[in-house]
Amino acid sequence: MPGTRFIDFSLAAALFAIALQLVPIPSALRASISPAAVAFDRAARVGAGIAPPRPLALSVEPDRTAYALFLALPVLLVFWSAREQIGVRGLRQTVRGLAFIGLIVAPIGIAQHATEPALLYWQWQPEAANALPYTPFVNRNDFAAWLAMAIPLTLGYLAARIDAHRIEGEPVDVDAALDETGLLLVMSLVVMTGAVLGSLSRSAFAGLTAGLLVLVAVAHARASRRASVWLAAALVALFAVAAVFVDAATLAARMSSAMSEGLTGRIAIWRQTWRMVRDFWPLGSGVGTFQNVMVLYQTSSRLFYISHADNEYLQILAEGGALLAVPVVLALTGAAIAVIRALRADRTPIVWLRAGAAAGIVAVGVQNLFEMTLRVPANAVMLALLAAVATHHSRQSPVMSPSSPWRNCRCREMGSDPIFSSVETPRENGV
Repeated sequence: MPGTRFIDFSLAAALFAIALQLVPIPSALRASISPAAVAFDRAARVGAGIAPPRPLALSVEPDRTAYALFLALPVLLVFWSAREQIGVRGLRQTVRGLAFIGLIVAPIGIAQHATEPALLYWQWQPEAANALPYTPFVNRNDFAAWLAMAIPLTLGYLAARIDAHRIEGEPVDVDAALDETGLLLVMSLVVMTGAVLGSLSRSAFAGLTAGLLVLVAVAHARASRRASVWLAAALVALFAVAAVFVDAATLAARMSSAMSEGLTGRIAIWRQTWRMVRDFWPLGSGVGTFQNVMVLYQTSSRLFYISHADNEYLQILAEGGALLAVPVVLALTGAAIAVIRALRADRTPIVWLRAGAAAGIVAVGVQNLFEMTLRVPANAVMLALLAAVATHHSRQSPVMSPSSPWRNCRCREMGSDPIFSSVETPRENGV
């Protein structure tokens, strides 16, 4: 897709920025370009400033930064590889697979937390003694983040199937649209939405709401006002059905404390983090070093320590400084432009999958204004897959035209899924 080259360049620059924090440089140069790093060494390390000067990395904890780089590289490789493979084939398998995983993982996480709230898989104690896992995640926000990304994508897939089965001038063939795959998608949506509500993650609920509003906006712009109204009504019904399986009183109490409890505490953390940002803003303290460095900036109670900034964007500034923040901003900007262009240009039912993926990205992006869920590898990989779906460029066959026999086919009779006829050959479209 045109525009992805700029995204790739920006992401490569972000990786290079992290790697640059690991390069040893002369102590005099380090002191001049990152005086906060020298100040940290003197405050946190016994004997710092006494031993003879030697080359040191910009990162105050090179081992942690190297580990962060080790995790970031495969995530980007997943994005690049998935984008290329999805463009040729595999879109259907990818989205169906994610929907099926959500159908399995969501009830497992809720059931485990309800019966053994302190143990992963009902058996293992997490490293953090105060962790309350939702298997396979160690806390509610990480668990709900994955689901908040999967729900819009699954909903987009369902909308694409309905659109593909629609014959112009005739009502939607509900029986054909809600075949075995359609029912599986509906079940997955209900279960995953119920799990998000049951997790009581306020940030995930806010992010999911924002993402679904994006999906409604796309429906209004690409289809019709009637279609957007139907989608909004379907979402209301989805949440109503999912809420049946949730303790409404507990959910209401949790949401009502969002301002008085959740946001107030985060604002206090952001203020303390900003002092760190101001000191390390040019080059950062080193990706992965926030917890250790923040000890020197924390002014709140010492009965606990601040392990993260509760805002992904603010922590990128603190750990990476302008060195990392600039390529990250460029990558996000380039991705937004590329996705918007793709949504405008795509005239096939695939547009709903792109929209669902974009909505999932918005959902986790909003959530990470208040959390750090993308540092969990599973969520980072999920984001990479969503980005691949949203920005992929199909190259195997031409875009389906309104007159194409695939466009108006009776798919259940033919045993095929026409959504993917623009990216896969008819032989590969068997359900």
